[in-house]
Amino acid sequence: MTNDVKRQRYHFDLAGFQRMASLNYARLRRLVERLGVNQSLTLVTPSTMQVECKCLNHAPYTSDIELTQVANLGELPGTQPVHLEVRLYHDAKLAEVTAAQGVRRLAAVYPQPNQAMHQTNEKYQVNQFLHEWLQLLKQH
Repeated sequence: MTNDVKRQRYHFDLAGFQRMASLNYARLRRLVERLGVNQSLTLVTPSTMQVECKCLNHAPYTSDIELTQVANLGELPGTQPVHLEVRLYHDAKLAEVTAAQGVRRLAAVYPQPNQAMHQTNEKYQVNQFLHEWLQLLKQH
């Protein structure tokens, strides 16, 4: 017997995304305040993870930062270090990932299937990853 399963259309959760972006902004704002343009600092956790935070651009209403995992002694062979570019919107108090692992201009929703093999909610997932990464860094 064959069941025809109708896929439900994905709806971007804008309110949830904004809540997460607001929390990410609150955590990143403190770092950005300490950095001038092209300055960087390295965050180190006891688990030997090192994350470099570099300010790429600072304007009255926005700041662009780059977060790169520079070292982790427990890293698995064949994995790539994490590289994110994040824009902070100071007037709205939101932060969003603008590039991840070299992919720029993430769409809110990707059709399935797609040429680049992005998940339907790739943008949300990348920002969720940033949120969880910042929580990990905050704990240490």
